[in-house]
Amino acid sequence: MATQMFEGRGHAAVYQKYRFAPGQELQQTILAYLQEKRVSPAELVVDVGCGSGQGTRFLAEHFKKVVGTDISEAQVQEARDAPSMPNISYLVCPAEELPFEDASVDLLTSFTAAHWFDIEKFMREANRVIKPGGCMVISTYTTDMRLHYGNCSEKLTKAFRE
Repeated sequence: MATQMFEGRGHAAVYQKYRFAPGQELQQTILAYLQEKRVSPAELVVDVGCGSGQGTRFLAEHFKKVVGTDISEAQVQEARDAPSMPNISYLVCPAEELPFEDASVDLLTSFTAAHWFDIEKFMREANRVIKPGGCMVISTYTTDMRLHYGNCSEKLTKAFRE
């Protein structure tokens, strides 16, 4: 299960105040990739490990329905309390147990949170909820992270490091 960090309400408030949104270059890369590769616009976007919602709010500017999830109730409360858009909702749940139907998510993101997850379980869960032809974006502060999933772990890790 994901590591629980940043639990206290005071800590979550500081995180909300000082945590930055995904950088402009990353934002543009995601949007350009989706525009090039997808035939239809994403209906449901899920931001896993959303913390206080910085990445979730960026996504809401571009997609119809965005759900931010995090294991920390304090972080999700901070996200809910922040100025937001009507197409965002937040749920408290572990990254490895997403409450979405099979093949229901068009885009699944995790902005600098995946290093806290049980990666193998998270990858299985991502595979379950992402639609055929859907996309997953994982950004992290390190390229040392390895992705584990079935017999394609090496290919996933190589793609991640690019």
